[in-house]
Amino acid sequence: MPIYIVIGFFPLFSCSGGDSSSPVAPKEPEKLPFLELGSFPYEERMVLPDEVMRWKDREVVVTGFMNPMNQTRDIGQFLLVKDRASCCFGKLPQMNHFIDMTLREGEVIHYTKEPVTIKGTLQIGEIWEEDWLVAVYRMEDGVVVR
Repeated sequence: MPIYIVIGFFPLFSCSGGDSSSPVAPKEPEKLPFLELGSFPYEERMVLPDEVMRWKDREVVVTGFMNPMNQTRDIGQFLLVKDRASCCFGKLPQMNHFIDMTLREGEVIHYTKEPVTIKGTLQIGEIWEEDWLVAVYRMEDGVVVR
């Protein structure tokens, strides 16, 4: 039976704390052009354009105006609309002209007439509550950037 003798085998590790490949920087959220979401005439149950679907499930930052629906302080859920005319004045926005926005738990914002920027993951697809179409775009767990 052969006899093995191991003399001084010590693996060498870098003191830099890991593998020597360059670290991958976290991907920055993309700036979503709000006008792109509403750039087409929307009809229920339609196939949404590729230009819109490319944003599905992507982390984005988007700027728009708040439509708070029912309160003005400590708001955690609201509609983010592309312009003030569809916020509080004039006709209701079309289904593809707003994002149903829910902020991250514990985060709130007070109503402002100024534009707000929100970061989060955009969900795309018709959202039905019973027989009512309530949104085409939704962002949950959003964070107010400004």
